[in-house]
Amino acid sequence: MSSPKFTVITSTFNASEMLARTGLSLRQQVYRNFEWIIVDGASRDNTVEVAHGFDGLISVLISEPDNGIYDAWNKALPHITGDWVLFLGAGDELHESDTLQQLASLLPMLPDSITLAYGKVMDVDASGNLLGVRDETWEGLDGRWVIGRPALPCHQGVLHRAILFQDDFRFDTRFRIAADSELLLRELIEGHGRGMALIVSRFLRGGISDTKNNRLQVIREVLRVNARVGILHRRPFYLFFKLGVYALKDVVRRLLPGQT
Repeated sequence: MSSPKFTVITSTFNASEMLARTGLSLRQQVYRNFEWIIVDGASRDNTVEVAHGFDGLISVLISEPDNGIYDAWNKALPHITGDWVLFLGAGDELHESDTLQQLASLLPMLPDSITLAYGKVMDVDASGNLLGVRDETWEGLDGRWVIGRPALPCHQGVLHRAILFQDDFRFDTRFRIAADSELLLRELIEGHGRGMALIVSRFLRGGISDTKNNRLQVIREVLRVNARVGILHRRPFYLFFKLGVYALKDVVRRLLPGQT
């Protein structure tokens, strides 16, 4: 049973301190068979200089203007040489120094049909305080729904088989927030996912999907994703109720800043 190689992909923009957190987490890994691909959106701070401080860990560093996180991820995809791919944002960290080692022991035991292996995620704030474990186990289409779709594991805790990104696969950059949800839903609905008991990563709260100002954008994109994967009909009243709630909150936020 061969040891898997991991590809970690990080997109960043003007986030030098946060990128350093991610880099230190990778540097501490006892399992060394991994590559780190960084796609920077032409940062105007010293993000690139910070990245060069981790030259020994980085296999590819791209720094040029992009059109958001999924455009950045798409630029990284052709450079993947690993067996399993993990997307970590700048500021996200692997949970323990032996996280990749634990994954390297677990993943080879999975059947080839499993394309997504996901674990838990620890939420942390900007000061590094632990806020609690996020365990979003896939419960199927009849299970728990959040933000207008079935509950999905956080992408910071999901290992993707690299084969998913072959054949010129690209994330749809027309989405700003939910393009990865489409991939996760397609694979999980087909039964190609498997949960793991370990905590994979520490997720830095405050990303684009976490921000109150993006609530309405999130639900709009989620509805489009639901239509594309064929589940828009599953809970129509719930979905449009959610859309109405987010739309109302968006109006209140604009009229009364700080009230939602």
